[in-house]
Amino acid sequence: MMKDTENTSPALTVISGGKDKGSKRTGKAATPTGLTEKQERFAQGLASGLTNAESYRQSYDCSNMQANTIHTESSKLAASPKIDARLKELLADKSRQNSMSVLKQSERVWRGVWRLCENVEGNVPPAVQQSALALAAKMAGMLTDKVEIENKHADSGTIERELLERLQRLSKAG
Repeated sequence: MMKDTENTSPALTVISGGKDKGSKRTGKAATPTGLTEKQERFAQGLASGLTNAESYRQSYDCSNMQANTIHTESSKLAASPKIDARLKELLADKSRQNSMSVLKQSERVWRGVWRLCENVEGNVPPAVQQSALALAAKMAGMLTDKVEIENKHADSGTIERELLERLQRLSKAG
């Protein structure tokens, strides 16, 4: 028997007709990940930052369930190896997307600063151009802020003598 497929989104395929080989239960639509639609929604909710219970409420009909039951069932579902694996995939994808976004922003900033440094159009004031050049050098790792700390070890007698000398100098100056 031929199965009909309907694409509801790029990441979700609903399979209708016949038994669902991707799920242990029959009559449940499976996603390409092997999860049911509700399980996929639950994992997506967790990946978006919802709590177990919030994600469960958005994915399943909880109208006849008590809060304790929702918390228990959502915890069991979150501990499922399939859900855990899918959640790791979703979070890894999200991490990759965030990394690419940060790189794009960094690249835009770098190009903007470099345009100011080059002053191709000749309309950038010299002070701005100089600041942009210093910023570009910092961004390239050529300049770093260096802090030197002098750590003297002295006994109380030495400190007392230094303080008395400073006080005498101040009294003579004033």
